[in-house]
Amino acid sequence: MVKRGRRLARRLVPFGVRRQIVGLRRLPRWLVERNGIASRHADTDEVVSHRWLLASHSSPLNRVPGSIPAELQQGKEANVTRAATLLDGLVIEPNQLFSHHHAIGRTTRRRGFRRGMELQNEESTGSWGGGLCQVSNSFYWVAVQAGMRIVERHRHGLDLFPDHERTVPFGCGATVVYNYADFRFENPLPQPVLMRARVEDGAFVSELWTTTDPGFRFEIEEVGHRFFETDEGWMRENRLWRKVRSLSGVLLSDTEVAHNIGRVTYEPSTSEEPV
Repeated sequence: MVKRGRRLARRLVPFGVRRQIVGLRRLPRWLVERNGIASRHADTDEVVSHRWLLASHSSPLNRVPGSIPAELQQGKEANVTRAATLLDGLVIEPNQLFSHHHAIGRTTRRRGFRRGMELQNEESTGSWGGGLCQVSNSFYWVAVQAGMRIVERHRHGLDLFPDHERTVPFGCGATVVYNYADFRFENPLPQPVLMRARVEDGAFVSELWTTTDPGFRFEIEEVGHRFFETDEGWMRENRLWRKVRSLSGVLLSDTEVAHNIGRVTYEPSTSEEPV
């Protein structure tokens, strides 16, 4: 009943109005929390001192060629490139938060952003700064693998395309809409973490580095992956668990980090059913 009420509200209240309302509610907190959010960029010497790669990921800018209008695809690629320049070299101190929106800021034309593809009310549309979910998606997956503590994360309720060169489990997304839905994580390590971001060979590359080996390893396991049919259509579900092991292989912890569920916009084939 509650879910139906929320869906009805989404249809009746325009997305832009909902975003402005939530943004105004969040504004006071945003103004007072700035000191606790990562904002400092490393100089060249400090970048070199971060020699230990915690995790990395590379994702193609044009995953399914032709699925997005050319103008919006070009805008998305320009937006991702612009975001990479703003994130690259950002230092996250121990117990400090990373905020996607604090780091990138408002995605206006004046700041070098263009119109790109964005999902609003589960429908595709063009908007300024559209396409930046690829950046937050990539860093979410890297942060989970690197042992960061996820503080705020949202994801689309849709699975838009059949798996096509997918290299990460279903549901590893982090939707961002400026001052409406943020992506945040905390650095729990006793040493700083350095973000590296770049566009290289048609792909967005995200990395998290630190100064020394933290002394343990992280493993991400997908469990319970399935497609199932409901009155609303096909759904997809999985869960992600993170194992922490000592250097000798002893299991230190095993924790669920995400439960993903979303409506599928295509009919699953037998090849897409979990093994």
